[in-house]
Amino acid sequence: MNIGAIGIDSGHVEAFTRLINARNKAGTTKCKVTHIWTDGTNDWVQKPGKADKERLAHVAKWKQGALDHGAVEAGSLKELLASCDGFMVLNVSGKRHAKFALECLKTGKPTYIDKPLACSLADAKKIMAAAKKKKTPCYSASSLRFISAFDGVDFAKLGKIIAVDAYAPGELLKADPDLWHYGCHAIEMVDSIFARSGQGAGVKRVSAVKMADRHLLDMEYRDGRYVRIRMERKANWEFGAIIHGEKGAATIRETFSDGGAIYDRLIGGMVGFFEGKGAPVALRDIVETVGVMEMGNKSIKKNGAWINVPAVK
Repeated sequence: MNIGAIGIDSGHVEAFTRLINARNKAGTTKCKVTHIWTDGTNDWVQKPGKADKERLAHVAKWKQGALDHGAVEAGSLKELLASCDGFMVLNVSGKRHAKFALECLKTGKPTYIDKPLACSLADAKKIMAAAKKKKTPCYSASSLRFISAFDGVDFAKLGKIIAVDAYAPGELLKADPDLWHYGCHAIEMVDSIFARSGQGAGVKRVSAVKMADRHLLDMEYRDGRYVRIRMERKANWEFGAIIHGEKGAATIRETFSDGGAIYDRLIGGMVGFFEGKGAPVALRDIVETVGVMEMGNKSIKKNGAWINVPAVK
């Protein structure tokens, strides 16, 4: 099953190609990344200067890494779409995802879209509508949905989750300001907590503020649940949360050094998706996280005012 990757300005193009093709070589999946393609855009490079020369070198290294692990570069998007049985849209900027995802979905072939699914709720809804219209499998997720720290939590013993205090890195990207770039990871980690507890999504409104070194995001759910997320830019690169249940509390913690294992879990869900086993998370829930980020960014511009999140059906 040939998989094509669109976009090379993220380290995911090399990592996903390497991990999927290693599974293929080991005989644990029929999927293999065979083609990559880029329209030449590079949103990881933010401004001219020495630092971005280094970033350009990284992008070239990621592209070469994908080629070294068995992919070839397609001459056009049309060629990639015709040559492959499934697609990964991997551009680092979520602003570019809808454009390419919609082309992929027209083929009726399964399409994975990297985080964030999109950088507007309108684009996210277009993707979901196109997938439904063509009955095309479509999936997106942050790797933080798959952290091993969840394995040590007995959600049944916690009872109904009342609140979550979470923390995460708050890396910024000029192309996708404020919550768009890394807020996605923290929000999806919390969403995964509620999925595991059986309570699901359902954010009613959000409030967010931006400080020099961090973002703060508050989320109130339609059934009364409450979440506070702190996204730091100077702290160590770690994700975690305290989960408050009716019957008990639990702590989860995942360091960035565990990224390889997290990616492997993400890839496990991805190849299963391509092979027709279903997506690990409903696209509707991912669309809601886009709504949370968009309304959070609007709240930032209004000094933390509460903004309602439109219900996603």
